[in-house]
Amino acid sequence: MKKSLKPSYESPARVTSTTNRIQRNVKVSEKVKEIYNHRCQVCDIFLPSPSGPIAIGAHIQGLGRPHNGPDIIENMLCLCPNHHDQFDNFSYYIDPVNLEIVGLDDFKGKKINNDKRHKINDEFLQYHKELFLKKVFK
Repeated sequence: MKKSLKPSYESPARVTSTTNRIQRNVKVSEKVKEIYNHRCQVCDIFLPSPSGPIAIGAHIQGLGRPHNGPDIIENMLCLCPNHHDQFDNFSYYIDPVNLEIVGLDDFKGKKINNDKRHKINDEFLQYHKELFLKKVFK
């Protein structure tokens, strides 16, 4: 079999950069993941890994500009990486009245898992819904 890769490669160049980032409260994110046992509130999947389960404490109203949402548990969901990315990219929203998942064909008519220990503020869900509707119906 003929090798298709060169025997040596150059390392990519490095550049120094300085960034500012929002300082999140990791305890809040860990708490929402703990409440749901690291299971996605949309699909209920549990993703194990050697370094621990993979789940994301996702903000409903983003922390950064232009959203400027708060870093509180009432503004968070526990999501798998796929549903987090879809949520952030407005592929779906969660109805603030009944917690129904809207926009994902496989979840039509289904609601997110919502533990009684986790009070989601419907104002944040409404904010995300309005952005979804603007993106979809522009």
